Amino acid sequence: MKIIISGLTASGKSTLAKGISEELNLKYFSASSKLREIMPPRDFEFWESQKGLDVVKFRLKHLKYDKLLDDYILKYVKEHDNLVLDSWVASWKINDERTIKIYLKVDLETRAWRVSQRDNVGYGEALKFMKEKDRLSSKIYYTLYKIKIADDMAPFDLVVNSSALSADSLRKVCLEYITKRMKKWR
Repeated sequence: MKIIISGLTASGKSTLAKGISEELNLKYFSASSKLREIMPPRDFEFWESQKGLDVVKFRLKHLKYDKLLDDYILKYVKEHDNLVLDSWVASWKINDERTIKIYLKVDLETRAWRVSQRDNVGYGEALKFMKEKDRLSSKIYYTLYKIKIADDMAPFDLVVNSSALSADSLRKVCLEYITKRMKKWR
């Protein structure tokens, strides 16, 4: 079984992917962590900061790092089973009917609040950095693959508006869907 969790900044991709991976005893793979390994060393803690934005701007000028990441992910997913992947773009690149693809939609205000809490910054600052990161990241994926990551929901099996859901509630909703899909495969 393979599960891909996608969504914009602070949509809960990593939290959900880690929770599902623990619940179902699956490997967890973070595209963001792998990207940090692939790129030249950069000194930043959070993507939604000035240093993080500088890194995203660097990525936009040097698309080869995102391409290397995406190629790595495609190979990794092909070679491994029983995994949960959090990624902005993998759902559009992987075409396997036995891969469950989930997209998390979250309103802008909730995402900004989450970033402000997670990164310990003011709401206005979080909103500013998040909007710019989303804009630049969207530009990267459109430039590379002509994907409109916030608009094209075609590859997804399940799209969840998780703006008002707790992490536990979201995990339960997704696990219920995953369980139903697994039963169909038997």
